[in-house]
Amino acid sequence: MGTGQTIRCKHCGTEFMNLVGFGFMGKFDCEDGMCHIETETAIRCPQCMKRLNNTVEEFEEQVVGHLLWD
Repeated sequence: MGTGQTIRCKHCGTEFMNLVGFGFMGKFDCEDGMCHIETETAIRCPQCMKRLNNTVEEFEEQVVGHLLWD
């Protein structure tokens, strides 16, 4: 199971995929259409290296699309 998002960095505009959960790695944690967003570990833009998940709200503002798979 896995989750992923297409993210557009609010700092530099770079779009990239953030994927979690290949095989047994990662955690599939979605209930009622809401997925857990990790804020303890930094998710950084690969271009400008700025942190994108200081808060759940800040991260969700940058999400362009969601991807879920079994």
